[in-house]
Amino acid sequence: MAAHKSAIVILIARITPGLSYLIPLFLLFQWLGLLGTLVPQIIIHLVVTVPIVIWIMIGYFETTPLELEEAALIDGATRWQVFRHVALPIARPGLAVAFILAVIFSWNNFVFGIVLAGRETRTLPVAVYNMISFDQLSWGPLAAAALIVTAPVLLLTVMAQRQIVAGLTA
Repeated sequence: MAAHKSAIVILIARITPGLSYLIPLFLLFQWLGLLGTLVPQIIIHLVVTVPIVIWIMIGYFETTPLELEEAALIDGATRWQVFRHVALPIARPGLAVAFILAVIFSWNNFVFGIVLAGRETRTLPVAVYNMISFDQLSWGPLAAAALIVTAPVLLLTVMAQRQIVAGLTA
């Protein structure tokens, strides 16, 4: 029952619009003197990705048959060994899906990157956006930059497609 309550809290954290965190976090980081550093970027990426990873992984670890864990404990395995050798292999598709979604959500985090990052700490989507100016638009460099921003996530998704399908169907 406690796991379901924590899952609901995590789901609420995930469905809360990210922009509702923007102004309070901006004011907090400004007060702490951290704007333009990597600390706000790291915290924002954790706020964006951790709830969805936990939400996905709760489902996988709840479906692990308790009998397998009990059998491993009876055979003399420690709790850590049960987790490492029984639960993690069963949850591998969930780990792959959680990893892919965390990378995509973090990679596409534009609004927080444009508000909280400095010139040296901005993310790639923000850097591509900054290539657009009022007086001219260079389509060649802009298209190349957009390809560079899109390619890593696309390649990662294509390489892990089998795990994604297995994870989403489970």
